[in-house]
Amino acid sequence: MKVERRIPKRARIEIIPMIDTILMLLVFYMSFSTFTKREKRFSATLPVVSAAAAPAQVPLDIVLHVKDRDNILVNNSTRYDVPGLRDAMMQLTAVGQDTTIIIEADPNASYQDVVSVLDVCAQAHLTKVALRPLLDKVASAQ
Repeated sequence: MKVERRIPKRARIEIIPMIDTILMLLVFYMSFSTFTKREKRFSATLPVVSAAAAPAQVPLDIVLHVKDRDNILVNNSTRYDVPGLRDAMMQLTAVGQDTTIIIEADPNASYQDVVSVLDVCAQAHLTKVALRPLLDKVASAQ
């Protein structure tokens, strides 16, 4: 039996896909080389920090919990009545710090007590005042 000898195929290098790939790389590098030129032309001035710069003021949130006219808690720690709260708010205004007042009212507090606290804020020229409802679990615990 005679075995036929295989003729090995000669490997071919495809030129057309290689030319396409080289052209795509050329377009890619040419397009991004123009972007780097634009970035080099961009002029920016950086801010200068002086040694005598004033410290940044941090906004202050104060929570007023109104139980009644003579029992107003400030940040759940200090108790005031309406005239004492007025004096404290006037001192806070004199400092000049950016302040947000958040008013919470006890479910048993009267509307007049809440309006009195709003009047105190208006007399102290505090304009950032918000009314916040109590959570159910906090209201039931009191």
